[in-house]
Amino acid sequence: MTLRAFLCSLVVLAGCASANVNGGADATEDASDTTDAAVEIDAAACARTPCDILSQCGCESNATTPVCDLDFNQLPVGATKCRASTLDGTETSTCSATTTCGPLHVCVGGRCRKYCDDNDDCAGPGGLCLIDLTYGNPPMNIPMAPKTCTTDCNPTAVTNATCPASWACHIYFDDPDSMTMGDERYLTDCEPQGGGGLDAACTGNRSCNAGLDCVTFSSGGSRCRPTCICPNGNCAGGSCPMLNSGSCRDYTTAPVIGGVTYGACY
Repeated sequence: MTLRAFLCSLVVLAGCASANVNGGADATEDASDTTDAAVEIDAAACARTPCDILSQCGCESNATTPVCDLDFNQLPVGATKCRASTLDGTETSTCSATTTCGPLHVCVGGRCRKYCDDNDDCAGPGGLCLIDLTYGNPPMNIPMAPKTCTTDCNPTAVTNATCPASWACHIYFDDPDSMTMGDERYLTDCEPQGGGGLDAACTGNRSCNAGLDCVTFSSGGSRCRPTCICPNGNCAGGSCPMLNSGSCRDYTTAPVIGGVTYGACY
């Protein structure tokens, strides 16, 4: 059997990876962390003006707008601006406006995502710097905008401390160039629970609740099934986290993240 809902079904990630940004996103930082700015940074020294997102340079001197973020009114040119921070949100935070998220985070898809330059900026091993930020319909990349991270989380668990509360962790697949063998990689990310319980029909991981991934069977059809860990790559030795969910079994191509091999219960 094969997995259907890996990365390319995730509205947000490299190759197939993008996240559509709009002015409804909220990014914020706790003012208590910024009012003690003893040294004023010269914006002219930043990589960009008026400020640079990855270095958070250019906004430090103003305690009311200490965070550098995209200017949501100028997405076609990728402009930046200094903004306020009200809740200091991180990857575990949901959001509905730009000021909800803290420094180095942007509100997109209902949650705060972390900006990144490369994979070292993301918590791993499931967190990868893959998500291109886009705007408009059809989606277009925002010029000069940094990418954002996927979230490292446990796809076998019903709750994840690294995801927003009540969200689900799923396994995804990134294939930057489908014509090139060997560049594929697996990762994890958080999504709102899709409502699909054990053995529910699904069209992708977003259809399934926490602890379940959308599995496509060689005999036909896709269903939400529990994800399991295969000790030392041996799925037969793994246990299924949900009662009456079958045995831990191999995928046609094993998802391996950070040296951990995952299977599906059926």
